[in-house]
Amino acid sequence: MKDANSRQRCRRRSCYDRLRMRMIERRRARRANPAQSAALQLLALFSFVVRGASSAALPQPSYTPPPMSPRHAQRLELARRLDVAPRYVDIVLSQGAVPYARLFEDVRRGGIARRDAMSELRKRVPEASLDWLDYIQKWERWSELVRCHVPNEREDLTEVRVLESTLRWLEHLRGNSPGRPGAMLETTGVDTDPQKPKV
Repeated sequence: MKDANSRQRCRRRSCYDRLRMRMIERRRARRANPAQSAALQLLALFSFVVRGASSAALPQPSYTPPPMSPRHAQRLELARRLDVAPRYVDIVLSQGAVPYARLFEDVRRGGIARRDAMSELRKRVPEASLDWLDYIQKWERWSELVRCHVPNEREDLTEVRVLESTLRWLEHLRGNSPGRPGAMLETTGVDTDPQKPKV
């Protein structure tokens, strides 16, 4: 028993022990002086306030957009005269009217393209369907609107589908129709925006 205790006491220090002692000493040396830490925080706060006051006194450069090119200005003027969105100027000049295929494609895309397409659709669809278009836009029932167009179909058949959807919507409002309003292609499930991918 006596030999075991003496061996533990007389044990030689290894490099691990020296490393451990160095780490302990470094930790002791690293402890910050709280007064010094508070002084540094006050200095940082003071410099922030002084810098903020000096930058507020300096005039900020204002942004001015680059001048509009003459061709773009001419295009906007032509769009205003034709009463169409600037994106449809070339189509209106070449074909006379924006085809339904392009309008429904822009409705699917969403954003500003959807807004422009809806303003053009209001000019193209029969007048009886304008209230239905208001309903579609107010409640964002874009899939009901998109179902009215079948690709590679004649333009007059798209107008017929819009009128049929309007009639179904009116019947639904009166309470005569058990189903939902919409075009011929009814689907079960929640109406979703056609721009969102289905997961």
